[in-house]
Amino acid sequence: MVRSALDMTAAVRFVRRTDGLSYEFVRDGQADSYPCYRRLDADLWCRRLPDFGWVVCDETAAVSGRPFGDAGWGDLPPEGVWVSYRGDRSYVYDLAHVDGHRAPSHESG
Repeated sequence: MVRSALDMTAAVRFVRRTDGLSYEFVRDGQADSYPCYRRLDADLWCRRLPDFGWVVCDETAAVSGRPFGDAGWGDLPPEGVWVSYRGDRSYVYDLAHVDGHRAPSHESG
């Protein structure tokens, strides 16, 4: 049986370009027919909002990050460059899909 990328993507990982800090989001349900990914160490989600595309947001859908070059209208969050902001700071991350789950090596911040 051939599995689709949608079936195999158990997690997504964001790696911050400035220092290599990484955050892993594990698949945790779905919303609006698309998978949702919950950050392991915080109440943040990577999910697709119906009229906005893929984002990182809190439980109220307040957006704190999104893909840089494309809103991402596909079935999965787009791999590549994402930007986020927190307070008066912004960061650049690279997102990668993770097949199967393993605990992240570094979480904080």
